[in-house]
Amino acid sequence: MANPPIKGPLPQAPQEYNPIWAAEVIDRLDMTIAALARVIQTGYTTANVTKTRALDANSTSTAEIADVLCTLIEDMKARGMLG
Repeated sequence: MANPPIKGPLPQAPQEYNPIWAAEVIDRLDMTIAALARVIQTGYTTANVTKTRALDANSTSTAEIADVLCTLIEDMKARGMLG
């Protein structure tokens, strides 16, 4: 039986159980989970941050941009994306 065509990140399921297909799905899921769990970088620190998640691009200050950036860094650290 030929391998089913690939649609998206995972191969399309065959109509009947196929152990080769199942092994491929598990391998791809393992690689995706490992990539998502990997820390991007370490060493980011922030100080004097006012948590800000809204930014008006037409009317803003340098301090507001810095607060949004620091809030993003802190959120990413909390999620384990940054060390």
